[in-house]
Amino acid sequence: MKTLTLLNSLLYILLFITTSSAISDTNANTEKPLMVAVEPLSNLLISATLSAPANIVSLNHPIISAEVTGLALNIHVKTGDMVKKGQRLASLDCRSYTLAKKQANAALKVARTQLNYTKKQLLRNKKLVAKGIIPRDAFEKIEASQLAARADISLKKASIETTDLAISRCQIDAPFTGQIIERFVQKGQLVTTGTPLFKLMQTDSLEIRATLAPDNVIKLQQSPLVNFVAGGKTIKAVVRSIIQSIDETTRTQEVRLSIPRDTQLAAGLSGRIEWNSQKPLLPAEYILRRENQLGIMLAEDIVEGIGKAKFYPLPNAQEGQPTSIDLASKTKIITLNRFRVQNNDIIKITNHITEKP
Repeated sequence: MKTLTLLNSLLYILLFITTSSAISDTNANTEKPLMVAVEPLSNLLISATLSAPANIVSLNHPIISAEVTGLALNIHVKTGDMVKKGQRLASLDCRSYTLAKKQANAALKVARTQLNYTKKQLLRNKKLVAKGIIPRDAFEKIEASQLAARADISLKKASIETTDLAISRCQIDAPFTGQIIERFVQKGQLVTTGTPLFKLMQTDSLEIRATLAPDNVIKLQQSPLVNFVAGGKTIKAVVRSIIQSIDETTRTQEVRLSIPRDTQLAAGLSGRIEWNSQKPLLPAEYILRRENQLGIMLAEDIVEGIGKAKFYPLPNAQEGQPTSIDLASKTKIITLNRFRVQNNDIIKITNHITEKP
């Protein structure tokens, strides 16, 4: 019995020693510095060609609507047709407006006859008033009739101008050179004011739209040469305007770029704008994500090859894009094991650091 108790005690002691040793080994491994390689920032910076998604947009692509009521007598264009400024698109039945103009012209003749009559009466009554044959108020009544006749003539002229305008609107012409994107009206259809007839896209007024991070907007402005690349074509572009508003969701700004007026590209064409950075950039391969932020891992407080890892966020960095960085050229950037190392980890430098002259 004593022998069994002694054996149990020995087993317990052995188990305790083994467990303590394992814990000690685990702690030793935890505290062991992570081996990394570092490079000075100056060794990593490059001159890069930057790019961003962009697309061609038309400055004008309105829906042409009817401005008068009438029957569509003729449709002169089809979907996809190229049209020039002033080209006839559709013709509406204008007979009701033509009749209205005839009526207005007839009414104008009556008003002019009435004015001539009041002029003669006014001249006759002026003499009679001077002789005291008729009272003054009779003269003033005729004078008021003449003023009313003049006003009536102005009204009739305005009516004629209104009918002329309506008649001109029976012919729908292209307001600019472009392409018929969609046709809504059919021959024989009764259209009213505001009825959509065509969707017309201007083809001689195109520009580029792109969205960039604010940091890249500055780089784009500093570049002397910007190209739009799409479908194997390269078109020179010039920054026309920068929208001074940052999207709250994407944290980007919209940029508009002008292209040569004779450029034959389809609106909606997707491509990329490309430009050369005037300032050295850090390659995208050294940028990583920590706690939903993009940045780089630095090596700090290095003493005899032992230091501490520090995450340095880059707020303007974009995934997969090189970025500018405002740090001293001698700043040590972790290159080897940069994805494994965490903020405040103890690290050991394994490489011999040399700086570019």
